[in-house]
Amino acid sequence: MKTRAHLVKEANRLIREARLRWDAHENLACRKIRDQAVILYEGLTSEERALIPEQLKIWLRYRSEKYFGESRTAPGQRAKKQEKTPKKKTHAPDHAIFSRRLNSPVGGLIVVSSKKGLAGLYFCHRIENSTLPPQNPKDRILHQTEKELEEYFSGKRRTFRVVLDARGSAFQKSVWRELTHIPFGETRGYGELAENLDNPGAVRAVGSANGVNPISIIVPCHRVIGKDGSLTGFGGGLEIKKKLLQHEGVLLKMEDGEEG
Repeated sequence: MKTRAHLVKEANRLIREARLRWDAHENLACRKIRDQAVILYEGLTSEERALIPEQLKIWLRYRSEKYFGESRTAPGQRAKKQEKTPKKKTHAPDHAIFSRRLNSPVGGLIVVSSKKGLAGLYFCHRIENSTLPPQNPKDRILHQTEKELEEYFSGKRRTFRVVLDARGSAFQKSVWRELTHIPFGETRGYGELAENLDNPGAVRAVGSANGVNPISIIVPCHRVIGKDGSLTGFGGGLEIKKKLLQHEGVLLKMEDGEEG
């Protein structure tokens, strides 16, 4: 298949122009041109994308909406202090029947089971307690989950065997299955996951599915990082993501990153 040189050239032009508008603090114009560049870029093949300089692709990916907003300050100006909007807490899945609270090196955890397997694993500060099913100290699935997590954090376990019962769309489940194929101590990018799913144009959809993964740690969404090696958004918070990766021996190139 021949590359469409005119589309590659236009994508390069749009990204460069957006960067110039960015440098000039022309926020609205920058956002408009960047949106055009994103649409064009997502329509390119992997061979065509490879012809675009890496620094342009990284800029296109990591300049998020918050950088283009009206609140962005001009050079020399102090940014106005804004109140942080609290993150909406996750609700326990409807098919969960029992729950259990656990302690771990990365903070408190909540695990919930269904009739078929582990339905969810959440960080305590990210789950709405009023939605949790009753606790059950005798539940087999929760007991196995607790045991395997203890072994994971003590360095005795790298893979999990507990039966999983996460509910989601067919596409979300395919992404979550792909996450379980990322080995302990390794990382992948959103683009790599999309390629592995034979759907290279679904990078954003992969990121969204990754973001709603209901079984943290065991379905290792923490092993997905930015293409430039930076940390990206994580439901438990970037500090917990960093601790999990360091526990697995991952050498991080960058400590922070924008949510992907």
